[in-house]
Amino acid sequence: MPAQSTEEVDWNNQDPATVIYKIGIYGWRKRCIYFLILLIMVITIINLSLVIWVMRVMDFNLDGMGKLRITDQGLKLYHGEAEFVNELRAKLIRPSQNSELTLQSTANVTVNARSEYGNITGQLFIGNDEVVARNQKLYIKTDQGKDILYADKDKILFASDKLEFSSPNGAHFSGSVQTEYLRAPPRKDLRLASLTRSLYIDAPEGMTFRSAGGDVGITSFKDVTIRSIDGMIKLDGKKISFKNLRKVNGGSSPDPNAREVCICPSGELVLAAVSSNCNISC
Repeated sequence: MPAQSTEEVDWNNQDPATVIYKIGIYGWRKRCIYFLILLIMVITIINLSLVIWVMRVMDFNLDGMGKLRITDQGLKLYHGEAEFVNELRAKLIRPSQNSELTLQSTANVTVNARSEYGNITGQLFIGNDEVVARNQKLYIKTDQGKDILYADKDKILFASDKLEFSSPNGAHFSGSVQTEYLRAPPRKDLRLASLTRSLYIDAPEGMTFRSAGGDVGITSFKDVTIRSIDGMIKLDGKKISFKNLRKVNGGSSPDPNAREVCICPSGELVLAAVSSNCNISC
């Protein structure tokens, strides 16, 4: 007996045992479902292979990634180098024991300190040809915590016991210099010079020039002025010499090499004959 579809069956006069029920998906729908299942399996296998490859290349493990380890104290790199593409934010960066900490960049290295609102409060910039520190105050301390250098927008304070300039051309100051003591290195000359302008040395109370092993000289292309407003000028030495004093006529001396020093009303020191009694014309 040929099979009949369920739509042509007369259920009132049909024996249920002779009816054939078609259950399932047939035709092109069945082929599409098989194709989708196969495609999903291929994509799943490819994704799983890529995940395994990435994990193997990056060396993922239970403690971290590659040579990086995630510990209770933070992120730790045991060996090798770590490269960060974007910003790195950390509370503390330190090397392992008995190792150096090296920060490298093909462009520059910038270290920023930010406030709780994200504003930059301090910055250290290291470029190809410059190092710039930007902050309101700058401190340099020893390992014992003693201040060596302090600087802000108003002043620079050198707290070290000795400030030494080793340049062969000396130190150049565009403004004034205030110090309590100025000395040269051992077996070196101390020279204060102004090549194109005048040189002024002022002291509120007193000023002393002393040389323990050499001479003290003052040379000027024009006048040299030593002024004391309320005190006196004291020259203390076993031998005081005035060279190239102007000679004036007045009186006669039996010894042509003998002279006496006279002071003119203008304050000038001149040489006159011994018997002139400074009765000279300045």
